[in-house]
Amino acid sequence: MSGDRSKLSFDASVMTRRQLLQRFGLFGGSSLVLGTMNALDLMATTSRPRPVLEGNANARVIILGAGISGLVAGYELGKLGYDYQILEARDRVGGLAWTVKQGSEHTELGPDGERQVCQFDEGNYINAGPWRIPHSHTSVTGYCKELGVRLEQFVDDNTVMFSENPELGPLANQKVRLREVTSDMWGHTTELLAKAVNQGALDQQLTTEDKERLLEFLVRAGYLDGPDQLYSANEEARGSADVYDLNTLLSTPFVSQVRSVNAGTGGPAPVFQPTGGMMQIPLAFERAIGDRITRGAAVETVRQSDNGVSVVYRNTRTGERQEVTGDYVICCLPMSILKLLDVNFSPEMAAAVEETGHASQAKMGVQAKRRFWEEDDGIYGGHLFYMPYQEGGPGGGRGRNPIPSFSYPSNDFHSASGVLLGFYGNSQTPSILDGRPLVEVPIAHRIEHVVTATSKIHPQMREEFDNAYAVWWDRVEYSRGAWASSGATRDRLAVPDGRIFIGSAALSDHPAWIDGAIHAAWQSIEALHERAVQTTA
Repeated sequence: MSGDRSKLSFDASVMTRRQLLQRFGLFGGSSLVLGTMNALDLMATTSRPRPVLEGNANARVIILGAGISGLVAGYELGKLGYDYQILEARDRVGGLAWTVKQGSEHTELGPDGERQVCQFDEGNYINAGPWRIPHSHTSVTGYCKELGVRLEQFVDDNTVMFSENPELGPLANQKVRLREVTSDMWGHTTELLAKAVNQGALDQQLTTEDKERLLEFLVRAGYLDGPDQLYSANEEARGSADVYDLNTLLSTPFVSQVRSVNAGTGGPAPVFQPTGGMMQIPLAFERAIGDRITRGAAVETVRQSDNGVSVVYRNTRTGERQEVTGDYVICCLPMSILKLLDVNFSPEMAAAVEETGHASQAKMGVQAKRRFWEEDDGIYGGHLFYMPYQEGGPGGGRGRNPIPSFSYPSNDFHSASGVLLGFYGNSQTPSILDGRPLVEVPIAHRIEHVVTATSKIHPQMREEFDNAYAVWWDRVEYSRGAWASSGATRDRLAVPDGRIFIGSAALSDHPAWIDGAIHAAWQSIEALHERAVQTTA
């Protein structure tokens, strides 16, 4: 739509049923989607079915990395009777699927690397990596059911929007709930359409029966009153009895977040999280796998020959080196780590590994002494969509978002304290304190950045702030980045390189999701099993 958006017109003489519905969809609908998730390329996809593998193979497999893909590969190979061993450099399993809670700790990379020890209250946590499971990711939910991991609903469709733009008038500098905007846009639009139907303007394209049924639908859908078909807010659905003026709403960026159909992970389709944190999934795999995982084993060299493979790893506690041998290797390490190792890849595979990048993402969990967002603002789960304003800035005064994504916890409502996802975004985001990339400033500086920015929306933050934990994945050893961005190298990574199979999420077209890591593991074990069965035969 272009021109004056406050003026709505209906050319009844040429409007067909399809055109009517298209026009209707332009203004709103029954579900919504969080726009920032689209911008981060975090759209959900539908899982592929788990592969059915048959036949027996007498082979020993060395799996590098006990992240989700490595754990899945070992778990499935174990079902087939393989002799396998998983080598993990960290003292924990899960890789990016890390739930930070009281006592968690890590030291950042670099000469000025700081050590953090989490001080959250008992029971509080932040998922530093993946944090949501769309219902369509049946690969994940299937393993959760199989391994006894309890799931609870993740509130993904409760969005709060905020903008400092003074041109928004009464909606500037206040928390505006997307459900309010959606309700009002739906109500105002259905009122206009109901009037168009009543005026007889659609007689040429809609039958009398069509008009009557459409009018009944519009009255119900928009909570229109009586014979005049006037919109008045339904307090239970909207959250309050106030109604935002249509012209005011159309002049805001808030309406851009209203959708007629669900296009992502928000909306009515359920989204889940494991009770107690995402790390419950890798811990369940670890219990099922048993003593086949060697932790504190930092891989240094991988050699393959016509007869087998050998892997040398360093014990991170003692510094001693040890060699293990096998028939095949499944590498589930991040490509950012694999490219640092001494591996006799073919030139083609070495180039693909070297060209694979990783997203520079970061998260910060912020513990508040009390759950003020619930007690003071009635916000239970969901996200904050912050639209910063910079006078004279690009895009009509839009400034760069200092907190690209901010979310409220979906668990333990009405508890004494709580942990907010105070920051989720690019690690290079400039500090609002001095403009330096956040990855380059001390942790205390990053915390102050987040507290300062979020205090504009929640003034209580300054007083209620307790402590925080920052995970800048670029500076986390054995990760050196978040999810892979393999792009054009993905197809080459999927081709076995002699006796070495790549099984990391870099193989997936949605590597930011646990589902992507699972699919990559399935792909690698399918290829390996086919080779091993043929060799055994």
